[in-house]
Amino acid sequence: MNLPVRLAEIARVSPGHEAIVFKNRRMTYAQLETRVKQLAGGLEKLGIKSGDRILLAMSNCPEFVIAYYAIIKMKGIVVPTSPQHTINEFAVVIKDCQPTAIITTTALKEKFAVLNEKLGISLKIIVNDLNEQDEGFLSLDKILELGLTTYPDTKYSREDVAVILYTAATAGKPKGAMLTNYNLYSNALTFSQVCRMTPSDRALLTAPVYHAAAQTCVMNNSIVTGATMVIQEGWQGAAETLRIIENEKISFFFGPPTIYNFIINYSDLNKFDTSSLRLALTGAATMPIDLYEEFEAKMKFPITEGYGLTETSPVVTVNFIESSHKPGSIGKPIPGVEVKVFDYEDREVPQGQVGEIVVRGPNVMKGYYNREEETRWA
Repeated sequence: MNLPVRLAEIARVSPGHEAIVFKNRRMTYAQLETRVKQLAGGLEKLGIKSGDRILLAMSNCPEFVIAYYAIIKMKGIVVPTSPQHTINEFAVVIKDCQPTAIITTTALKEKFAVLNEKLGISLKIIVNDLNEQDEGFLSLDKILELGLTTYPDTKYSREDVAVILYTAATAGKPKGAMLTNYNLYSNALTFSQVCRMTPSDRALLTAPVYHAAAQTCVMNNSIVTGATMVIQEGWQGAAETLRIIENEKISFFFGPPTIYNFIINYSDLNKFDTSSLRLALTGAATMPIDLYEEFEAKMKFPITEGYGLTETSPVVTVNFIESSHKPGSIGKPIPGVEVKVFDYEDREVPQGQVGEIVVRGPNVMKGYYNREEETRWA
């Protein structure tokens, strides 16, 4: 089982169930699966092969979701990148993973045209919202038209790399964490079970989808469950997020502490109906205890904190919703994942002592792309 296979299964069982909501667009699971198959076939007709890396440089939108699953479906490798990258930052990633193509937007297409010339490469530039008069670029819509609404049954290996996510460069250049079919599927499935997700849930995707947490905790979590994913193009202020929560009856929300701070301190918070929310998850940074307590006082349920790493797909620990929450705690390891704390000589330290967190489980990456030495030390 992998993510595209699970998507196809949900589309077969619940074809009319709403999969994606984005602004005034609504897409059922059957429609999403059809678009994924069309794009997978279209990319193959473009000459893209199994194992080829394809960059995604887009903000939150349905086309990111479609491209992500289509690339994995045809056994390509997704390389999500921030659309906010500079030309030099894009160049570092491109030099490292040597992609065949990039799927991006009109606003960014010229950056990649410059990089093609600067790096002496011929990266296929596929543009989501391409104007007819633009030359030298490929239209995502046209590539979708190349593909058929059917796609042959494909055998997938759980060890095949599906996604390469580049880590923040704390020292030296960023490294590409290789996440396999099994890493991604098992982490999303286990997380959805911990969160008690059901097809009736409606999850709001506000955090940037090119980040590991947004992919697993919202996008992949929704797909493995058969829930509805409501996509917000990006953070547009507390009022817009609260409006979507009210209008779309959002039940699951994920965001960093800064977003919760904006929401809780919004002057008109009480004017919005947020009663549909049953679970609010946070990660990526430490949640201040006073913010945690203020949220619980105003919203009448606690924020659920978790912990993870890009290299672990990313979820490692979470406060289980059926247990009591301790402010400031990142919770317990999710089922199937082991966590210990070691010293610098690889010895487990006693409880209460400082050390390095070590993780073992099906969520741990295959390694760093083209970095054998760093992989051995990871």
